[in-house]
Amino acid sequence: MTGQLVQPRGSRSVCMLVSNDMVSDPRVARHAEALGSHGFKVTVICPISNRTEPYEIKQGYEIIRPRSIILEKLSTELAEKWRAIYENNGHSTLKDRALTKILALATLLLTQLTLFGAAVSQRARIYCANDLDTLPVTLLAAGLSRKVVYDSHELWPDMMLVPESVKAIVRAIEGLLIKQTDIVMTVNEFLAEVLASRYSLKTPPQVVYNCPNASLPIRHREKRTAPKIALYQGQFTRDRGLDKLLKATDYLLPDVRLVLRGFGIIERELKALSVGRTNVQFEKPVNASKLVSAASEADIGIIPYLPTNLNNYLASPNKLFEYIQAGLPIAASNTPFMRKVILENDIGMLFDSQDPRSIANTLNSVTREDLLRRQRANLVSAAKKYNWETESKKLLHAYEGLLSPS
Repeated sequence: MTGQLVQPRGSRSVCMLVSNDMVSDPRVARHAEALGSHGFKVTVICPISNRTEPYEIKQGYEIIRPRSIILEKLSTELAEKWRAIYENNGHSTLKDRALTKILALATLLLTQLTLFGAAVSQRARIYCANDLDTLPVTLLAAGLSRKVVYDSHELWPDMMLVPESVKAIVRAIEGLLIKQTDIVMTVNEFLAEVLASRYSLKTPPQVVYNCPNASLPIRHREKRTAPKIALYQGQFTRDRGLDKLLKATDYLLPDVRLVLRGFGIIERELKALSVGRTNVQFEKPVNASKLVSAASEADIGIIPYLPTNLNNYLASPNKLFEYIQAGLPIAASNTPFMRKVILENDIGMLFDSQDPRSIANTLNSVTREDLLRRQRANLVSAAKKYNWETESKKLLHAYEGLLSPS
C-alpha cells in the first residue's frame, strides 16, 4: 500500500470502473488522484492480474480488484491467443480466429459481471465508466439515482478488429448508452466532435487532455556533438509504425541515432529488423513515473503512429505531452491533433508515417542545432500550456457541477 486515502466528505463519493489492472493507466490514475486531493472519496474498481494485489491505497484513492479464477484463466488464454496471432503477423487459421473472438467476448462479459458486484456495493454518489467496455456495467451499478460520467479515451468501436457490420452494432449500443450518462468526457476536440455528431449529443463532450504533471523548468541541453538521440518511448505494437521507423534509419545522417525504449508484442520482430543497422539501440522501459525525466535525456521525441483507423488518425498520444514536458522537439505523423499542437506551437515537424524516407528527412531536419534551439525555446511556453495542473481544473469543475442542486 502507498499514499494516503482521503476520507469521504458528505456525498462526495466516486466509483470509477476500468477494464485494465491499473498498473499503467495514467489517465485513470490522474483522474482519481485529482478528485481524491479535492475532497472526493474515490474508489477504482478493476480486474486483478498476476502482477497486482486485490486492494491498494494510492495517493488520494483506493483500488479494489475483485477476484475471479475463471476470468483470470480466460484472460491468460486470450492473451496467449493474441500473442500467437501477432507473432504470426496476423496470420491464423479460421478456427483460431473464431476461438479468439469467442474468448474475447467471454472475457468481456465475465469482466463486466466481476466488476458489477464490487461496484454496486460502493453505493457511490457518482460513477465513472472509462471507455465503452465498462459503460454497461457502470450504468447498471449506478442505477437510476446516481450520476454517471463517461470518459471515452478512444473511439472504441473503430479500433475493434471486427467486420464493419459488427462495428455498426457496437456504435448503436454506445449511442443508446451514452444518452443515459450525465457527462461525457474525452481526450481531445477531434474525438469530441465525432462523438457529438455520431450520437447527436445535446451537450458536446468535455475535453480533458491527458497531460502529465508540469515538470521542473526545462534546462536546455548543451550543444551535443554526436550523436543526436531520436527517441521513441512506448509500446511496441503494429499500429505504431515502428517497422517503417526502423527502415528510415537507412537514410539518417551519420550523427543521428534512433533509440527505442519500451516493450511489446512485436519486440522480437523489431530486433530482427534492426540487425545490421548500427544506428539503432533498444532500451528497457522505465516506470510510468519516470517517463518524462527519462525522455529528457534525448534530443527529439518521435511519434510514428499509423492512421490504421479513425481512432488512430484522431489520436492524441500520451507521449506527445510527455515529450513536451521533457523539452523535446517532436517528429510525428501528420495527423490532425499532432499537426495542431506541433505546428501551432512550433515545437517540431511532421512526416508521412508510411514512408521511411519522409520519416528520415524529418528526423535529419529536426535534429539540426539551429532548429533544436528555436523549438526548445518554444517548448518552455508549450509546457506551461499542456500540463495536468491546467487540465485537472476542467475535470474538477465538471464533477463539482454534478453535485450542485439542479
